[in-house]
Amino acid sequence: MSPFSSFFAVVYQAFNAIKKPASAVMGYGLPVLVVAICATAVEFDEYQHVVAKINEAARRDSQVYANLIMERLDTRFTELDMALAALRGSENRLDPPLSPQVEMSLRHYLLSRPAYSTFNVLGADGESIQWSTSDQKKTRDEPLRDFSPVPKMPYHFLGPVHYSETLGTVVLSMRVREKDSGSAGYFLGSPYRISRFLDEQELPPDYRNRDFTVIDTRSGQSLTQLLHMQGQVHPPLSARQEMVVLAPVPGYPFVVQTPVSSSRVWHTYTQQAPARWSAEVLLLVLLLLFSEFLIRRRDHEQMAHLRRLTAFNTFMAQASQCASQANDEAGLLQEICDMAIRYTHFKIALIARPDEAQWFQMLAMSGARAYLDNIAISARADLPEGQGTIGQVWRTGLPLFNVSFSKNATLAPWKERALRLGLRSNTALPIYRDGKVWAVFSVYHEKVDIFDDQLQILLKEVCINISMGLDRIYSQQLRAALLDNSLVGILLVKNRVVQMNNSYATYMLGLEPDALVGKPTEIIYAERSEFDRITEGYEQIAQNRTVRVTGVRLARSDGQMLIVDFSGVKLSDLQNDISVWTLEDVTSREVARRLYHALVNTADAVLLATNENEMCSRACQDLVRDTLFHAVWIGRVSELGQLEVLAHAGEGTEGIEQINTCLDGYCSLSPPLVVTRAWREKDVVYSNDELAEQADSPCFEFIRTNNWRAVLSAPIRRDGQIWAIMTFASPQMQVFDESSIALCKRVTSLLGHALDKLDVNRRIEGLQEQEAARARHDVLTGLPNRLALTEYLPQALARAQRQATSVAVGLIDLDGFKLVNDTYGHEAGDRLLQQLGQSLQARLRQTDYVARLGGDEFVVVFEGLTTAQAVEQVEVVLTTLHASVEKPFPVTADETATVGMTLGVALYPQDGLDAEYLLKRADKAMYHAKQNKKTREKWWFLAKDLAEEAPDAPLP
Repeated sequence: MSPFSSFFAVVYQAFNAIKKPASAVMGYGLPVLVVAICATAVEFDEYQHVVAKINEAARRDSQVYANLIMERLDTRFTELDMALAALRGSENRLDPPLSPQVEMSLRHYLLSRPAYSTFNVLGADGESIQWSTSDQKKTRDEPLRDFSPVPKMPYHFLGPVHYSETLGTVVLSMRVREKDSGSAGYFLGSPYRISRFLDEQELPPDYRNRDFTVIDTRSGQSLTQLLHMQGQVHPPLSARQEMVVLAPVPGYPFVVQTPVSSSRVWHTYTQQAPARWSAEVLLLVLLLLFSEFLIRRRDHEQMAHLRRLTAFNTFMAQASQCASQANDEAGLLQEICDMAIRYTHFKIALIARPDEAQWFQMLAMSGARAYLDNIAISARADLPEGQGTIGQVWRTGLPLFNVSFSKNATLAPWKERALRLGLRSNTALPIYRDGKVWAVFSVYHEKVDIFDDQLQILLKEVCINISMGLDRIYSQQLRAALLDNSLVGILLVKNRVVQMNNSYATYMLGLEPDALVGKPTEIIYAERSEFDRITEGYEQIAQNRTVRVTGVRLARSDGQMLIVDFSGVKLSDLQNDISVWTLEDVTSREVARRLYHALVNTADAVLLATNENEMCSRACQDLVRDTLFHAVWIGRVSELGQLEVLAHAGEGTEGIEQINTCLDGYCSLSPPLVVTRAWREKDVVYSNDELAEQADSPCFEFIRTNNWRAVLSAPIRRDGQIWAIMTFASPQMQVFDESSIALCKRVTSLLGHALDKLDVNRRIEGLQEQEAARARHDVLTGLPNRLALTEYLPQALARAQRQATSVAVGLIDLDGFKLVNDTYGHEAGDRLLQQLGQSLQARLRQTDYVARLGGDEFVVVFEGLTTAQAVEQVEVVLTTLHASVEKPFPVTADETATVGMTLGVALYPQDGLDAEYLLKRADKAMYHAKQNKKTREKWWFLAKDLAEEAPDAPLP
């Protein structure tokens, strides 16, 4: 059973108990998940702590036993050394055969050492027995090759562990060799009983309850197991599935192995767990209670927000309907303010506009009027009364949302009055008319920070609807004024023959005042189908006495088309069939309709365009589509009066540069062309009959060929300056009136604003690119920094994988750089790093890469290496690269300094596949080269030559 199973059971039950919607499940589930993760981490850490503590105790006990074994072996070898010294002759040499006196001395020594059951004197070959305390049944002992020297005592040897038939037990063979400066001396050997070797009785009582196992690391044999088996040698036993700690016997090829029972770990862990588990369950309960509180509060806030949004949406819908139907400006503004109070529960709603003295006057207001009594609000920026939200919005044309009167210092003149009436926040939004700020709409609320993003969007939509309603009312008023004051043509007709007409009728048709009298009306229509339309009107006039036929196309004497609305009234003289017809010129209406259509198309064009050429070309193409213009172009006029065309569309514009052949300068033509006058005067210039005005001009033939009768040129301003001129050309005269001129201005203004926005976007993109480059380059050396390297290196490895090539990653550390800083100062060190960075970059190949990690560490990357010859290719490059530090660096005006370089190199894919792992391998190789600086042959070291280790990343 897992130590955390009980805790996860509680968590599982808690999740099963939750039966709420998805949002509630998220609210409860997140705290439970957090507690589960934290508790799991705590319990895991505590369990590991118990494991480490028990393992440490076992390791300590094992080491005590290992040290006891070491002392026994050391004592045994010391006694053998003493025996060897006692057996030497007067010439300090042991020569066979042993004399009786030496044998007697040896036997006396052995009697004083009862632990030596057997004692052999061996020859120089380490195998032939020269003398032994046991019966001489064999003349040769175990071969010397089976013995291994003790590292700390080269004249001491340990033999294999085996079963001795003479002694009837498992023994460890031990030998010492005679120390002699000449040829090899003799050996003294004696077996060591394993039972004494492994005796645990000398250990403290607390240590004897351990299940120690002594392993011979030379063969992997368990000495403890061999002792129990008494001669039956088996392979090493496999470790049981539990924790084991090891303690080496210092100086000897033995290790003490002690198992740690998992039940003991679990018992220790569970003794300390209940207190923690109680705290974790308590924390879970507290978090669930806190989550319940947060969910309830959030639900309450969401319901309040939903009600507020519903009210605002109702307000916006009502305001939109009111703006689309209102016919009176004052009534529209007052109704908007009343609806703001009625639907959204604002405390105050007002619409104000500054007078000539720049003091705001209320056009409409509703709500707590006491706040507005004798209030002073200015549009001037130099007055305190002009620093409020209304004044700022008037000047900037941007909405402003004040979250709190208490926190906004600019509202100090009105703060006390607002707080006294319970006003805590307000907003002001611009109302536009004809593209300019015309008034300011402001509302006040009793709560702070009430205007969230959704409410801001709704209020902006309301102001857009108000602006559209005002524009609609203004358009209606303008049309009414034009109709009331416009002149119309009048025809008195009998039997479809003109009996009388006013002068304006013939003027409209381009005829002499009496040219129509006595003529059939059929001659004024552009097509037979238009004449038939009026014939149907005669049938209606016979029944209803009045008729109106709109959009009738007439033909002027100069060939141009005139569009009029006919209104007919039958006179009371039924016998003579006489009727009166009024002709209302509506050509401008058609022009306006088509211009509005072009304006919408132009807006779409500038929004979709991504550069100025595309923007200008689309605008020109849209302006000649379904309009009265058959040519539109954008250009500049040089100081010599030559035309430079930037974009064009329509008839005759393909060869428009030919006009330069008849232009020598601004003053060469009298009068000058419309485009040159607009460029010079920096304003809109037009001619409703450019062909007649240029009758004596060298450009006359060009204008006549392209049929440019009416021409208008308007400047396009970019960043406040005239950037180009847009020219509109029409084959008809008298095209440009007040409405069409205003629409043309709006087209150029729209295009100018779009170009300004394009410039701003380009500047922003440029600044972003600069900031991105600055963030990826080292300030001191100008080299790529660590961030740039982390982005570049994975891409380089991906390229190498695709191309089946190798990449070398090298980590450079300077030798002696600290001495430069200590001797000459950090400024000198910085100067050296700058020079070194330039030198490294200059000596690298075009495909190579160098970056500074920080301090005196650099990284170089070599791409495009052949996998089979990668090492050789890298060495060639590194030989060239070392020239960067072979000459001293000037660090002051009259002093130089010298540094060296140490480099570690890791190869992809030979040393690893991961960028981070390759850098780690290169770092290890560099430090290896640093450690062997005095003996190394090269200033670099390859990671592949490092000692084998478990890789951190998969290798190929």
